[in-house]
Amino acid sequence: MTRARSANQKVFLDLAAEAAFGRSQARRCDHPGCSEEGAFPAPKSREPRDGRWYFCMTHVRQYNAGWDFFRGMSAAEIERYQRQDMLGHRPTWRMGTKPQREEPQVWVKDDLGILADVGISLGAGRRKSKAELQLQPAEREAMITLGFDLDKVVLPLRKADIKAQYKMMAKRYHPDTNGGDRAAEERLKSINQAYAFLQSRGYT
Repeated sequence: MTRARSANQKVFLDLAAEAAFGRSQARRCDHPGCSEEGAFPAPKSREPRDGRWYFCMTHVRQYNAGWDFFRGMSAAEIERYQRQDMLGHRPTWRMGTKPQREEPQVWVKDDLGILADVGISLGAGRRKSKAELQLQPAEREAMITLGFDLDKVVLPLRKADIKAQYKMMAKRYHPDTNGGDRAAEERLKSINQAYAFLQSRGYT
């Protein structure tokens, strides 16, 4: 009987110590002179990085009643903030003036891979093909003029491949095929120049 009573007393003492520890860890109200528990957070300023105050119910009500988010801002600053707030404070630009980026900015997350299952890759901007990376700018330009798809070109190209492509393009844009069309004639001149340039590059 004595042992059971001693065990019960130990349990109650442990619970009391645990409760006392919890009370000692509780945050006190940040209002000067208040000893109540500070259970209610309130922002120190409009900037989240400035942290929070913790008040009791009485003092958080007082604080909220006097809280002014725009305190210290001019009328122009308030108006600008409100305009930006409608867009979530994200950057904006006039139509047609968006800065070009190598990778598109993506606001969608596909954590479950649902879009990937149907072949949509988020944030995957167009990568340069191996041919584009290996060719000199003038060679790239000449091959594009000859109608090569650089995404499908496998280097090194053979002279026979270039010649075959040239024949196909020359036939397509020959004046006889296009009824003497001046635009086709000018395009054929460019094709001839591109072919001559590629021949001079030593393709075998």
